[in-house]
Amino acid sequence: MFEAIMRLARQDLEDSLLTLYPAFSEYPFPSSLDGSPLRDTEKILAALKSAPLREIHATELGQYAASAITTVGSVDDFRHFLPRILHCAVLSASAYGFEPPIIASKLLLGDWQRWPIGEQTAVANFFYSAWAYKRLLDSDVDASAWDWILAMAKLGLQFESCLDLWLKQPTPNAFIQLASADIKSLRRGTGFWQDILPEKRRFVLEWFSSDIIENAFIGLIDAIPPQRQWIVDSFLDEIGELRRQPSTAGLPE
Repeated sequence: MFEAIMRLARQDLEDSLLTLYPAFSEYPFPSSLDGSPLRDTEKILAALKSAPLREIHATELGQYAASAITTVGSVDDFRHFLPRILHCAVLSASAYGFEPPIIASKLLLGDWQRWPIGEQTAVANFFYSAWAYKRLLDSDVDASAWDWILAMAKLGLQFESCLDLWLKQPTPNAFIQLASADIKSLRRGTGFWQDILPEKRRFVLEWFSSDIIENAFIGLIDAIPPQRQWIVDSFLDEIGELRRQPSTAGLPE
């Protein structure tokens, strides 16, 4: 069953990539890059020329990805490189410039809600499929799948359905990924959670506090490797603490 879930998630991710690149193909490679005097735009542009778009390595793309729109290049420049930036965000765990919440912030700066519907759909579908794939990977060697949930929440995408799917398609890695949630930052509104609307944070906290979470973990606990069960135990302790205190503590009404 686990293998079948992984195979379907990988295929869905590949399908979303097949749509993502063509959706932004009308935006040409920039002949030059405007930028802050603090940025070496010629060096950045040279790195971007190192390979065709679909083959640029994260190390060559990272400096541009981290500074795009804010200090280097235009929104249309960003749209040219966006498919590869999102692709690298899946391929490179926590690599500089490819954190999903940071990419989401740049999309908001680029006013992506006003882009053509085909572009919006391609981006949204990729975020969903990237999360569905990443949640199945080993959290010891890959970035937290919660980064994709945070990005979706920032963009106003329907991340709530992902939370339900997390429980409906249980695998050991998926549950360990779920248990890696930074509940303290979620409650305090710190880290990447600081940009998430209070009502969305409240929704996640209430979801964590529900019986369905604990029951789901109890049902899969035997499939989780013994050396990783401490992660689950710690997570369930935090869930217990949530239940003992108001889950909305610190959140404005």
